[in-house]
Amino acid sequence: MSDTFLPGSGFDTYESQDKVLVQMDGSRECAVAVRILQQQGFAVAAAVVRLADTPEEHAAVDAARALAKKLDVECVTLNAEALAGQDAEAARFAALLTAADKLGIQYIATGHHARVELGSDGVHTVCPAVDAVLDESAALAALPQDTLARLLLPLGEFTAADVQEMAQDFKVNGTV
Repeated sequence: MSDTFLPGSGFDTYESQDKVLVQMDGSRECAVAVRILQQQGFAVAAAVVRLADTPEEHAAVDAARALAKKLDVECVTLNAEALAGQDAEAARFAALLTAADKLGIQYIATGHHARVELGSDGVHTVCPAVDAVLDESAALAALPQDTLARLLLPLGEFTAADVQEMAQDFKVNGTV
């Protein structure tokens, strides 16, 4: 199956110098998202967003950083405690975009199962994932246009079985 997922085999391909900052959480989905983006030609960096100073958040940061190390991807920890009163999704995206801007990175990506499409009217729309069981589009529907314009969701086109098979092909596993 790995040959199916090479650049030029159905994926959009980007310029090799394009960079993307991936929200890392230590999951298999994030690992697969990183590998897909790398195959599409992106230079990938990772970021883990810490919203609180709790043992659970520290464990999540450690898991994300360990996975990034295994994937040989630089990973930064974004301390977003000041944003903790906001919706968690909104806070994470705000932290990711701020970090991407500071690092000179055009795109951000997550392991969410959803898709972003650009309409003929120039409006970006969050669309359901191909796998309706995994669909997370509702959680992203309220994101503003400037965020959607920069957001890549590489898993939205795949089923759970596809992601599991890619994880095996890529020899990556996360905590999921």
